[in-house]
Amino acid sequence: MKKCVMCGHRGLQRRTEQLDFGNVAVVEGVVYTCPKCDERYEAFKKVEELSRTVAHHIARRVERLNQAEIRFLRKYLGYSSKSFAQFLDMTPETISRWESTTSPKQMRLSTEKLLRYMALNERPVSDYGLDKAGSSSKASTLPRFRERKGMWVAA
Repeated sequence: MKKCVMCGHRGLQRRTEQLDFGNVAVVEGVVYTCPKCDERYEAFKKVEELSRTVAHHIARRVERLNQAEIRFLRKYLGYSSKSFAQFLDMTPETISRWESTTSPKQMRLSTEKLLRYMALNERPVSDYGLDKAGSSSKASTLPRFRERKGMWVAA
Protein backbone atom coordinates (compact mmCIF):
# COMPACT_ATOMS: atom_id res chain seq x y z
CA MET A 1 0.00 0.00 0.00
CA LYS A 2 1.56 3.28 -1.09
CA LYS A 3 -0.54 6.01 0.51
CA CYS A 4 -3.43 6.56 2.89
CA VAL A 5 -6.80 6.62 1.18
CA MET A 6 -8.20 9.02 3.80
CA CYS A 7 -5.52 11.73 3.96
CA GLY A 8 -3.12 10.86 1.10
CA HIS A 9 -0.09 10.59 3.40
CA ARG A 10 2.73 8.45 2.05
CA GLY A 11 4.89 6.25 4.24
CA LEU A 12 2.39 3.99 5.92
CA GLN A 13 3.70 1.83 8.75
CA ARG A 14 3.53 -1.91 8.03
CA ARG A 15 3.40 -4.78 10.51
CA THR A 16 2.18 -8.37 10.71
CA GLU A 17 -0.71 -9.23 13.07
CA GLN A 18 -3.14 -12.03 13.82
CA LEU A 19 -6.42 -10.88 12.23
CA ASP A 20 -10.01 -12.07 12.22
CA PHE A 21 -10.99 -13.69 8.90
CA GLY A 22 -14.73 -13.76 8.36
CA ASN A 23 -15.44 -14.53 12.03
CA VAL A 24 -14.35 -18.12 11.37
CA ALA A 25 -10.54 -18.06 11.60
CA VAL A 26 -7.57 -16.14 12.92
CA VAL A 27 -5.07 -15.50 10.16
CA GLU A 28 -1.69 -13.83 9.94
CA GLY A 29 -2.17 -10.68 7.91
CA VAL A 30 -0.55 -7.35 7.18
CA VAL A 31 -1.73 -4.14 8.81
CA TYR A 32 -0.88 -0.74 7.36
CA THR A 33 -1.33 2.27 9.66
CA CYS A 34 -1.17 5.91 8.69
CA PRO A 35 0.98 7.85 11.18
CA LYS A 36 -0.81 11.08 10.24
CA CYS A 37 -4.52 10.17 10.66
CA ASP A 38 -4.28 6.73 12.35
CA GLU A 39 -6.33 5.08 9.57
CA ARG A 40 -5.82 1.31 9.58
CA TYR A 41 -5.87 -1.07 6.59
CA GLU A 42 -5.82 -4.87 6.84
CA ALA A 43 -4.61 -7.12 4.03
CA PHE A 44 -4.20 -10.83 3.40
CA LYS A 45 -1.88 -12.48 0.88
CA LYS A 46 -3.42 -14.90 -1.64
CA VAL A 47 -6.94 -14.30 -0.33
CA GLU A 48 -8.62 -16.76 -2.75
CA GLU A 49 -6.30 -19.57 -1.68
CA LEU A 50 -6.78 -18.57 1.96
CA SER A 51 -10.58 -18.61 1.54
CA ARG A 52 -10.43 -22.08 -0.03
CA THR A 53 -8.19 -23.41 2.75
CA VAL A 54 -10.46 -22.01 5.48
CA ALA A 55 -13.62 -23.29 3.73
CA HIS A 56 -12.15 -26.79 3.40
CA HIS A 57 -11.08 -26.79 7.03
CA ILE A 58 -14.58 -25.79 8.14
CA ALA A 59 -16.23 -28.37 5.88
CA ARG A 60 -14.06 -31.20 7.23
CA ARG A 61 -14.66 -30.48 10.92
CA VAL A 62 -16.80 -32.94 12.83
CA GLU A 63 -18.63 -30.31 14.92
CA ARG A 64 -21.89 -28.86 13.67
CA LEU A 65 -21.59 -25.61 11.74
CA ASN A 66 -22.26 -22.39 13.58
CA GLN A 67 -23.92 -19.30 12.10
CA ALA A 68 -20.65 -17.63 11.06
CA GLU A 69 -19.41 -20.80 9.34
CA ILE A 70 -22.69 -21.22 7.44
CA ARG A 71 -22.46 -17.61 6.23
CA PHE A 72 -18.78 -18.01 5.32
CA LEU A 73 -19.39 -21.18 3.28
CA ARG A 74 -22.42 -19.65 1.53
CA LYS A 75 -20.40 -16.60 0.53
CA TYR A 76 -17.39 -18.75 -0.42
CA LEU A 77 -19.66 -20.61 -2.83
CA GLY A 78 -20.79 -17.30 -4.33
CA TYR A 79 -24.41 -17.34 -3.15
CA SER A 80 -26.39 -14.40 -1.90
CA SER A 81 -28.78 -15.37 0.88
CA LYS A 82 -31.68 -15.04 -1.57
CA SER A 83 -30.08 -17.21 -4.27
CA PHE A 84 -29.03 -19.79 -1.67
CA ALA A 85 -32.62 -19.94 -0.42
CA GLN A 86 -33.87 -20.41 -4.00
CA PHE A 87 -31.35 -23.19 -4.62
CA LEU A 88 -32.42 -25.02 -1.44
CA ASP A 89 -36.11 -24.36 -2.13
CA MET A 90 -36.44 -22.51 1.16
CA THR A 91 -37.40 -19.02 2.18
CA PRO A 92 -34.77 -16.30 2.65
CA GLU A 93 -35.99 -16.05 6.25
CA THR A 94 -34.78 -19.61 6.87
CA ILE A 95 -31.28 -18.69 5.70
CA SER A 96 -31.44 -15.59 7.90
CA ARG A 97 -32.37 -17.72 10.93
CA TRP A 98 -29.37 -20.01 10.36
CA GLU A 99 -27.02 -17.04 10.13
CA SER A 100 -28.55 -14.95 12.92
CA THR A 101 -26.02 -13.54 15.37
CA THR A 102 -28.59 -13.13 18.15
CA SER A 103 -30.52 -16.41 18.12
CA PRO A 104 -29.37 -18.75 15.32
CA LYS A 105 -31.46 -21.82 14.44
CA GLN A 106 -29.73 -25.13 13.74
CA MET A 107 -29.53 -26.15 10.07
CA ARG A 108 -30.85 -29.64 9.31
CA LEU A 109 -28.00 -32.13 9.21
CA SER A 110 -28.81 -33.22 5.64
CA THR A 111 -28.62 -29.59 4.45
CA GLU A 112 -25.41 -29.05 6.39
CA LYS A 113 -23.84 -32.11 4.74
CA LEU A 114 -24.82 -30.75 1.30
CA LEU A 115 -23.26 -27.37 2.12
CA ARG A 116 -20.06 -29.06 3.31
CA TYR A 117 -19.91 -31.22 0.18
CA MET A 118 -20.40 -28.22 -2.07
CA ALA A 119 -17.59 -26.33 -0.29
CA LEU A 120 -15.20 -29.28 -0.58
CA ASN A 121 -16.05 -30.02 -4.19
CA GLU A 122 -15.72 -26.40 -5.35
CA ARG A 123 -17.80 -26.91 -8.47
CA PRO A 124 -20.79 -24.69 -9.11
CA VAL A 125 -24.03 -26.56 -8.52
CA SER A 126 -25.14 -25.62 -12.03
CA ASP A 127 -22.47 -28.05 -13.33
CA TYR A 128 -24.56 -30.89 -11.94
CA GLY A 129 -27.96 -29.51 -12.89
CA LEU A 130 -28.87 -29.46 -9.20
CA ASP A 131 -29.97 -25.86 -9.43
CA LYS A 132 -32.88 -27.04 -11.61
CA ALA A 133 -33.46 -30.46 -10.03
CA GLY A 134 -37.09 -31.11 -9.20
CA SER A 135 -38.27 -27.96 -10.95
CA SER A 136 -40.51 -29.74 -13.45
CA SER A 137 -42.77 -32.76 -13.53
CA LYS A 138 -41.68 -36.30 -14.40
CA ALA A 139 -40.44 -36.85 -17.95
CA SER A 140 -42.93 -38.64 -20.16
CA THR A 141 -40.31 -40.94 -21.68
CA LEU A 142 -37.62 -43.05 -20.07
CA PRO A 143 -34.03 -42.01 -20.71
CA ARG A 144 -32.09 -44.19 -23.15
CA PHE A 145 -28.45 -45.20 -22.83
CA ARG A 146 -26.02 -47.04 -25.05
CA GLU A 147 -22.47 -48.24 -24.78
CA ARG A 148 -19.85 -46.29 -26.69
CA LYS A 149 -16.14 -47.05 -26.45
CA GLY A 150 -16.59 -48.97 -23.22
CA MET A 151 -18.65 -46.22 -21.51
CA TRP A 152 -22.38 -45.73 -21.07
CA VAL A 153 -23.72 -42.53 -22.64
CA ALA A 154 -27.16 -41.02 -22.97
CA ALA A 155 -28.56 -41.65 -26.42
